[in-house]
Amino acid sequence: MSPQVTFIGFAEGAIFDARGQLALVGFCPQANVVERFPAQVTPSLIVIIDDDDEGKTLKLGRTANVRIVVTNEAGEVVFYVEQSTPVAELKKTGLPGRLALAAQFPITASKAGRYTYQATIRIAESDAAPLTAEASLRVVDQDWIDARVTAAEAS
Repeated sequence: MSPQVTFIGFAEGAIFDARGQLALVGFCPQANVVERFPAQVTPSLIVIIDDDDEGKTLKLGRTANVRIVVTNEAGEVVFYVEQSTPVAELKKTGLPGRLALAAQFPITASKAGRYTYQATIRIAESDAAPLTAEASLRVVDQDWIDARVTAAEAS
């Protein structure tokens, strides 16, 4: 067995506490509501990767190479980044390795719709296959909400 993505989603904010545990604020929003389009939104993308039971891949000293691509409903890329982060050591828990990534960056939403965030993670110095996961975030404005409320009331 190899490492696997066990969670991908969004929060309004994320921070690692003194124990190294990830704390989230505004976990798993249904939508980001903006005043008008175009608008910048900056959710935190959260990706959790758990190693297999033998803990052979997520080891101290290795590097996670992360690529994040955000596309709109038309498939156009609205954001792209590649970065590396070190794999940290778990504090003597006896548990297999875990990599928690929290990435917050602005994207420009040009209109209401779903924006798909795709994360690809490669663990350097290992023979593990790249991991890919995606999640989508709905971005709407008040006009979009009002139109749906009006339509629902009319039916």
